[in-house]
Amino acid sequence: METEQCPFCGASVKKENLKGHYDRVHPKQPGSLVRPTQTFARASVFKSHRRGNLAILALFTLAVIGISYAASELAAANTMRMHWHPQLSVTINGSPVTVPARIGIDPSLWKDHSLDQYGMEGMSPLHTHDTSGQIHEESNTVHDFTLQELLAIWGQRLDSNQVLNHPVDPGHRAYIIVDGVQKPMGTLDVVFVDGQRIQVVCGP
Repeated sequence: METEQCPFCGASVKKENLKGHYDRVHPKQPGSLVRPTQTFARASVFKSHRRGNLAILALFTLAVIGISYAASELAAANTMRMHWHPQLSVTINGSPVTVPARIGIDPSLWKDHSLDQYGMEGMSPLHTHDTSGQIHEESNTVHDFTLQELLAIWGQRLDSNQVLNHPVDPGHRAYIIVDGVQKPMGTLDVVFVDGQRIQVVCGP
């Protein structure tokens, strides 16, 4: 008795009954022996889709990594690394000059933007909140900030002759006193330290 194996289900069927087997068991493949080839074609299409899915997954992974990196950079830029409070007072001809509130916050008192990269939440890293003379040194990076930098943000400066160009009474020589010790003439700058008391005394 001569039999053949069904290419679809693997059953052994008499040769003369093979067509009937197709019609009964595999009605959507009536007697066609070309169907297995189409099965391979479907497998090939599946593999093609799988490669496409892997490519999409790889792109998605790269996007997630990129977003995570950007988020970490943003978080670092908004993480405070320094929070110091030196104290500044200014006297011109024996009269105290108010150190304004909102230096480095109010645009009219934020003349120099060279340090903006170190600032937090839209403020200069050197700024004031009130008129007490307390300088807020709030930075996303550990950095040496100086008196000259604060004066530049405020819109003031000490020139090479140590003269403070202040609009109230310009042209007076400035003496810098740090924690009660007067700096030698020619000292044009002081690096801020937490809790430090700086006096700028201007006179003839």
